[in-house]
Amino acid sequence: ARRGHFHRYTDLMSTSRQFEPRRRHRLTRLGFHFLFVGVFAMLGGSLRGFNLLLVLAGLLVGVLILQWRWSRRSIAAISLHRRLPTEAFVGKPFRVRYRLRNQSRLMPAWMLRVEDSIALAGRDERSLAACGVGVISPQQTVAPYFDCVVTRRGKYRFGPAVLSTSFPFALLSSQQTMGEISELHVYPRLLKLRSRWQRRLLNRSGGVAVTVRRSGPTEGDFFGLRDWQTGDNPKWIHWRTTARIGEPAVRQFEQQRRFDTCILVDAHLDAQSSTGDDDAETAISMAATFLIHLVGSPSNRLVLGVAARETAAVVGGGSSEGKRRMLSMLAQTKPCAEPKVVEATEEASRLVGPTQD
Repeated sequence: ARRGHFHRYTDLMSTSRQFEPRRRHRLTRLGFHFLFVGVFAMLGGSLRGFNLLLVLAGLLVGVLILQWRWSRRSIAAISLHRRLPTEAFVGKPFRVRYRLRNQSRLMPAWMLRVEDSIALAGRDERSLAACGVGVISPQQTVAPYFDCVVTRRGKYRFGPAVLSTSFPFALLSSQQTMGEISELHVYPRLLKLRSRWQRRLLNRSGGVAVTVRRSGPTEGDFFGLRDWQTGDNPKWIHWRTTARIGEPAVRQFEQQRRFDTCILVDAHLDAQSSTGDDDAETAISMAATFLIHLVGSPSNRLVLGVAARETAAVVGGGSSEGKRRMLSMLAQTKPCAEPKVVEATEEASRLVGPTQD
């Protein structure tokens, strides 16, 4: 979108920020019981002179020290990186993967747990997701994951992730907080369109039209072979088939249609209506569904205008970058009671140009 009263839009599908990891070691409930028995045995042996109690206290303290050293070295040798999907939609499960590598040359890491927090931007509520790994051999890399389903569109924040282990005796839990913060735009829910819905884009009704062009005779998928006709390009001749049947045969392509489409979203929120929010979400989902279907062809040209709490317009074609730019804008659209429809229409018209309807 242009500068001024229009929202300046920057597409950041997923971003990450790195921080130094923080490590923490704490006793578990079993570890506190274990420590209490050890201290009791040590005091009893010292006061009463019972050597057997002192030996028992020494064994218990030794087990605690072994637990602390093992878990501390295990957690420090693991590196953790998060990998988010390229795109995610409301209501459709997507997979979040992690890359864990054991940097140690001799010591394996056992019973590791990865716990990540997920929060929607602008909200305080957080959800926790977890996955685990049984064992990571020295110099080995594993990729655990979890599947996530989101019910609201928007920009989500992942992190910080906590890597923990209590192996081997569960007396002490060692945690390493990985400060990598990642952000992911969850796009609106996709709707199911009726069959042959594109025919409606070809009709002119009420003074509104959508420009449709043929992409060209050679563009599109290979359809089959046919006999030679006057006016065919000699480059289309399939020489192997021509030599076999003794008559010219040419390749036939399925012609693709090109759409020059402008989509305007009126994100109006009626505070007095019980279905006002649902209507706005349906309109946003419908716009996202059109975009997904129309950007499949690289020859299509699309302009998206949004009238909401912030007015914006963006142009995109059949490229993946243009699709992410428009879907991210829809993901962050906030309906309001008085959207500036006229300003959004004017901005979209300037992006379309004076030659189109």
